Amino acid sequence: MAPRAVRRIVSPEGFGRFLRWLSSDNEQAVREYQLIRRRLVSFFIHRGCTNSDELFDETVDIVIGKIDAGTEIVTPLAYCYGVARNVLRTSARRRKPVSLDRDFVSPQASDTETREQELQCLESCVTRLPADDRRIVTSYHEGRGREKIEARKALAEGVGGLNALRVRVCRIHKVLRLCMIDCLNRPAKAKSLEV
Repeated sequence: MAPRAVRRIVSPEGFGRFLRWLSSDNEQAVREYQLIRRRLVSFFIHRGCTNSDELFDETVDIVIGKIDAGTEIVTPLAYCYGVARNVLRTSARRRKPVSLDRDFVSPQASDTETREQELQCLESCVTRLPADDRRIVTSYHEGRGREKIEARKALAEGVGGLNALRVRVCRIHKVLRLCMIDCLNRPAKAKSLEV
């Protein structure tokens, strides 16, 4: 399945057909929709997706396209899960791995002085982390390709699984971002005090 370049905009009529496909009774159709939405959003979240609502919308778009094309579907929930798995795979292919400095250093930093300052702040913020968090976040971003995957699996075993690792790294990233903002704004504060 090739990645879709442009997302189809669902018309109210298309969404109405989707609800009627779920059930001829309007109230039951809404309940079915809410159940499918809850389960699929949970499905995406448990697989580490931060854009679960967008992936759910994309899944529904595809299902509506299949309904419009006249595809015969017997069990809506099972079919939606199947489409969601394909959407997840496609989304994973579109995601690009990023290094730690690309997460925290702005791409606009074209001059070397600004980039150097950002890298110094990142280094300073990483050293302020507790030793275990520092080890986790640096190990998480080391390596390339297969080596990186194997390192993350080993790291995940040590913290209670892949989802636990993702949550932990997300929290560490949040701490680093706040530290970076503070660090980068510090010189500006000092200059304003001198005036």
